[in-house]
Amino acid sequence: MNIERLALLWLYPFLGLTLVASWNPGNYIPTQDEEIYGTWTNDRTYNLIGFQKTIISADGWKNYPNISDRAPWEEGTSQIDSKWTDDEGNIWYKIFGVANGGHVKGAKFQNLTKLSKSATVLEVVARPTVAEFDSTNYPARIDPGDPNYAIYYRASN
Repeated sequence: MNIERLALLWLYPFLGLTLVASWNPGNYIPTQDEEIYGTWTNDRTYNLIGFQKTIISADGWKNYPNISDRAPWEEGTSQIDSKWTDDEGNIWYKIFGVANGGHVKGAKFQNLTKLSKSATVLEVVARPTVAEFDSTNYPARIDPGDPNYAIYYRASN
C-alpha cells in the first residue's frame, strides 16, 4: 500500500464544520461546543501511518505525526452529516470532508465516528471518496479489525 493511499485513509477522523461539497447533507446543525471538539492522541498503538495527535474544532482538523509536534502534517474541513446517541450513551457521527492542506490536498472522505459515553475515547472507520460524496458510502459499523479503523483518547488540556 503506497503512502498516498495510507494518508487518504487517515483523513477520516478529522472534523471541521465547513460545507465542502454541493451534496445535500443531513439536517444536523452542529453546535459550537460539539463533544468531539478537542485534542485527541494515541501513542499506545500504531494508527495506520502513525498520526499520534489530531486537533478537532469547528474550524477544521489538523493531523500531527507526533504528540509533541507544533506544525500539522495535514489539515482539512468537514461537515457533520448526522449525529445521534445510542442506548448506551455513546455519541455517533457521520461526517464527510476534504483535505485542504498537506500532501493529499483535495482528497475526500466519509467516516463513521463513535465517541464514548464518557467522551474520552474516539473510534473511527473511514471510507475514501473517489468522486462525489454519497450517503451510501459511510461505513456500516465500527470494527477494530477494519483496515481503516483508528482509535484516539482525549488529551488533558
